[in-house]
Amino acid sequence: MKNLTFLVLALFFGLSSQKAKAQATVNAQAFAEVIEALTATETSQLNFGKFSPEVQGGLITVSPDGTRSKSGSVILGGAFSNSGIFHVTGAPRATFTIQLPSSIVLSHPDPGKTMLVENWISTPQQGTGMGLLADNGEQYIYIGATLKVGSILANPVGIYTGTYNLTFAYN
Repeated sequence: MKNLTFLVLALFFGLSSQKAKAQATVNAQAFAEVIEALTATETSQLNFGKFSPEVQGGLITVSPDGTRSKSGSVILGGAFSNSGIFHVTGAPRATFTIQLPSSIVLSHPDPGKTMLVENWISTPQQGTGMGLLADNGEQYIYIGATLKVGSILANPVGIYTGTYNLTFAYN
């Protein structure tokens, strides 16, 4: 019986010491990387060009590739028009989000004389992960939109201006 008790106690203490040996400690590493700030610069202003609204007005659209088109009674002048162009820089091969405005107002110096700009579009398209910086950390974004033009009475001769915000953010 003493031998059996000794054997049971030896097994118990032997197993207990094996449990203590089942633990392990390891040194692990953690990482963090700081990347360049995302920056954007306007290199070309969105410009709907010169036109005459005539009796009914209409729409003027400038596409991201700079093509200008019209509908309604608007007559396009031969002057310069172009898409907005933005130079975005940051971490090479990083993706980013493009957020366009929903609409903005262009105002004439005479109070109450305005035109609405809406239906914004970009190349690359707006949305999460739609922008991708090249190996050199650069990307050009091309912006277009549609200008709603009233009649010549609602939108008299003059220059209409307005500002808008675009948001570029890392994903």
